[in-house]
Amino acid sequence: MAGKLARCLWAAAFSAIVSTAAVADIGLTGSIHRESVDASSYPWSAIGKLFNESGGACTGVIISRDKILTAAHCITNARTGQLLPASSLHFMVGYNGGQAAVRARIARYETGSRYDPLRWLETMEADWVILTLTESLPEAIAPLKLAQAAAPSGTRAIIAGYPQDRAHKMTADRDCELSGGDGRLVFHTCRGMRGYSGAPILVSGAGNEIEIAGIHIAMSQRNGTQKMLAVPAHAIAWTPVREEGATRTAEACPIVLARAADSGWFE
Repeated sequence: MAGKLARCLWAAAFSAIVSTAAVADIGLTGSIHRESVDASSYPWSAIGKLFNESGGACTGVIISRDKILTAAHCITNARTGQLLPASSLHFMVGYNGGQAAVRARIARYETGSRYDPLRWLETMEADWVILTLTESLPEAIAPLKLAQAAAPSGTRAIIAGYPQDRAHKMTADRDCELSGGDGRLVFHTCRGMRGYSGAPILVSGAGNEIEIAGIHIAMSQRNGTQKMLAVPAHAIAWTPVREEGATRTAEACPIVLARAADSGWFE
């Protein structure tokens, strides 16, 4: 009941900024970029920080009580090019200042079927992974829904996550929009940096209910212009997860990073 009430109250904030004990103050207009937000208030409470034992960290979003969505490159070992075992991943809910309301472990995961760390440029539309937790999250933590259809260019949006320069505090850009794409990928104007990989792009869906329009995977900065890239939610296939032991390997991860850098894209 508490989760349902929070979702209803938050939907109203898309048309008018609200301020209550249960809901974060989040409008979709204004000029505030990467503002600190309360990780314990909905919808930010459905967003957390993913750590892996190879030293990496990303953002993830709760899509059901036992499922987390993030970018697939977030679970790739940068040294070996292999996908990390599920047991090496932990997801922090309500993470703030090094503390978390819930510390969840991962049982198994499923990446996009075409995702290949060695061929990231050719398979970036599959740069997503759904993590299955070892235990379901408390019922009080309300998940966010994946949009079933593409939102048009110009749709107002919000991104929230844990950027590298403020690694222990969630921040959000409430003043951005979707800016086109080819169906497989979508551009957006949200400000971001390393650490935002896997962060949800939030929009107002049917009935003003908040939805995930996509997850951020990369950005490009050339000639003073920044472009942000996301995998659209409707392109993410939520299918049964594969077993933990299944991994794909890459012969040389530095080659992957070099190719991405040559293209101007980096996570």
